[in-house]
Parts: sequence; C-alpha cells; structure tokens
Amino acid sequence: MAEYLASEVSQQLREARLEKGYTIDQLAEMTKIQPRFLQAIEDGDQDVLPGQFYARAFAKQFAEAVGLNPDDLFDEVQFDPQVTSNLSHAHRDEDGVVRAGVNNSEDFKSRFRGFIPRIWIAIIVVAILLVAWFVVTRASSGSNSSNGGNQVEVASSSVPQSSVVSSSSANGGINLGTATTNTAQLTTTYTVSGQLANTHTIVAKGQNGGSMFKVTDGTGKVLYNAWLNQTDEKSVEIPANTAIVNIQVSQVSHVNLTINNQHIDLPNLPTNPAPTTWNVVLNLNK
Repeated sequence: MAEYLASEVSQQLREARLEKGYTIDQLAEMTKIQPRFLQAIEDGDQDVLPGQFYARAFAKQFAEAVGLNPDDLFDEVQFDPQVTSNLSHAHRDEDGVVRAGVNNSEDFKSRFRGFIPRIWIAIIVVAILLVAWFVVTRASSGSNSSNGGNQVEVASSSVPQSSVVSSSSANGGINLGTATTNTAQLTTTYTVSGQLANTHTIVAKGQNGGSMFKVTDGTGKVLYNAWLNQTDEKSVEIPANTAIVNIQVSQVSHVNLTINNQHIDLPNLPTNPAPTTWNVVLNLNK
C-alpha cells in the first residue's frame, strides 16, 4: 500500500476534498466507493483496503472526483500480473458503472473486524437480561413460597363461611328444625343453629282476615308493628347477629309466616278458646 499510495498523496487527496467541501459520504455517492475505503485512502490504512490493485484504482477515482489529475499523483508502475489479471470480482452496478469488485474473503475479514465491538455489546446486553430475569424469577418464587401458608389459612377459614352463606343467607332458605309449643305461654319456639351471623327476611301475608303483626328482637327493640290486612304482605329484615326474634300475631289463622322463604309452622295451637295473641320465638345460635 505504501508503495502505491504515499502519505503525501493521501494528504493531497484529503486537502482537495476539503477544498471542494465534500464529505466522505458525498464522495462515496459520487464515486460509488464505500465510505470506509475512501476514509482508509485518506488515512493510509492499508489493512482496510481490499488489496493493492484496488487501492490504487480507488485512489485514482478519488483524485478525479476532487479535481486532481491522477497521472500527476501516481507514477506508472508495472503491477503484479497475478493481481491485475484477476478480474473475477468485476461487476456492473445498477447505475451502469463497471466496478472491478473486491476480494470477498478480504472484505469479509475487514467487515468482521468492524462487527466485533457490536458482537461484544450484544453479548453483554443478553447477559444483563438473563441476570435480570433470574433475579426477578427468584424474587417472585420466594414471595409465593413465603405467602403459601397465609393462603392456606385464608382458604381453610373461608370455606366454612362460604358454605354457611350459601345454605343460610337471606335468599337461600333456612332449616328451622322441630318447634316446641307452650300453650300456657302461647308460644312456639324454634332453635336454629349456625344462623346468628346471617341476615334474614321475615314475610307475613294476610289471609282470611286481618291480624296484628309485630316483630321485636331480644332486647325489646321493635322492628315492625302494624295491622296486617288479608291482602297485605309485609317484609321485615332481621339484622345479622340478632340472637332472638319474637313475632306476635293476634289471629294466627289470618297470617302466613315465612323466614328466608321457609314456611313457619305453628303446630298444636289451641282452638277453643282461640288465643288473642300468639308468639313465635326464633333462637338464632352460632
């Protein structure tokens, strides 16, 4: 390279380009020579250029593009016949310009050297991503394992509550069991387990005539108190944690009672004389 393109020639080419105001990329567009080869000509970097023959040819095109006479820059030299006759890489570009071509093996080596920094950057980026993925995966796994016991406890405590709500909520019916009737005290009592924590709905429908209808809780608080005509229907909501509900009716045969859509039976009621007021007591236990 140094034999065919002295440092003085490289300097003259650089100065001529700068005087023309051309950038390397502009010069590459004009000469159809890759920018890295043009830069190598200016820098005298023979390792980048694709052989001595092509280095001289590129330099001549460089000189013509910047307005210099190549014959004034280069002495005629007898080239190595093996080099000058090797035109196996010659080709015609899309713009119609015939190019001698380059040795692909040498061009590949130079391109590979240029890719080495990019390869190392890619390897480092992949390594960082793998480390981040590993850290996130381990952290997620540790969080799941540490919370495993709490999840089991929540599941075990919620299952019985869910089963209670589904079978004994205000809209899901209720198992009253067997009633106990005390005719002396004019009372029918139901004792129901597992219902204290739930809300309930008592519905009274008038039939065959009117009746007084009153509902109180165990503290004596009145939840409902009014006359029920035979065509009336009244709903009374019983709050959760109400342990005792007392229902009073003046004419038992004139009232149809339900709790959570479950009929409240009043067995063994005296018929003679008929009671003036009858009590239905609901004991709602845990």
